[in-house]
Amino acid sequence: MDKEYFSVADFYTGSREALSLASEYIRNVILGNENVGEYIEKGDKTLVTKVDLKSQELATPIIRHYFPNFGLNQEEAENELGDISSRYKLYHDPLDGTGGFLIGGCTPTVILGLYDTLLNEWVAVSTMEPISGRFWFSSKNEGAYVNVFDYSKESWVYDEGKQIYVNNQSLDGGLVLVDVGFGFNRSLDDGTNKLVLDQEGRRRLSTNIEEKGAKEMSFCTNGGHYALVANGNPVLAGNITTAIGGPYDIAGVLHVKEAGGYIGALLIKNEERRMERLENPQDIRNADIVVASNSEDNLEKLIEGIVDCLNP
Repeated sequence: MDKEYFSVADFYTGSREALSLASEYIRNVILGNENVGEYIEKGDKTLVTKVDLKSQELATPIIRHYFPNFGLNQEEAENELGDISSRYKLYHDPLDGTGGFLIGGCTPTVILGLYDTLLNEWVAVSTMEPISGRFWFSSKNEGAYVNVFDYSKESWVYDEGKQIYVNNQSLDGGLVLVDVGFGFNRSLDDGTNKLVLDQEGRRRLSTNIEEKGAKEMSFCTNGGHYALVANGNPVLAGNITTAIGGPYDIAGVLHVKEAGGYIGALLIKNEERRMERLENPQDIRNADIVVASNSEDNLEKLIEGIVDCLNP
């Protein structure tokens, strides 16, 4: 495959194969068929286990088979694979939501996204939930879909998936998913860290969400949060990512956008400790906080509540 050429069909096929293999392994661990083992805490306070590493090991050969000429950035890999100068770059999180996974939760997801570095936007994203077999897929201007992998039959329930749309839940009386409940320092490409929200700012965010009539929840997985907003089930009005460990954490914005929702992103000016709205909400290099919602009105209210955490 040429490094300037992208096929939606290839991404759909390749991501289904890679993510389902890794997800079956993760599911077996969740169900207690294999021990989690020890874990380590990385510099940004996120955790990694042998399961993260094994999931990545299982998926990588398949991803490389389908996309040998694309750059591949993986959360648990020291170096990028493939052609790092390619226009399209793959971002892979082999186990998103390790914190919830470690305590025995069944909420982790596996994420693979393809990003256009020329237009600075996601062109295709897949997210899979190992415990249920649900697989969300979206591609630019072609909608968002959900499929299900039947582990007992080793086959997919739908040929192409079922199209999904966001709901019409208002923020008042709705739920908002937020990724972490603590302050976060984001690791930058130059090796430095940027303080996103300190603990006081994070507490203020919770207060602001409540003051807008909503309740805050978390499933400890950004991949799952975006997928659930796109899925359109009742009550859920949006989600907020405050702890971006890498672009894979926010790849799911494409699910929400293609399901008819709205997305926004904020840049934190560290010197002044102020937030600015990014013109391009898919700017993975500069986005410090990302928001997705089922409506434009809810999106604006959520962003207003976030900005107030630094700009009262």
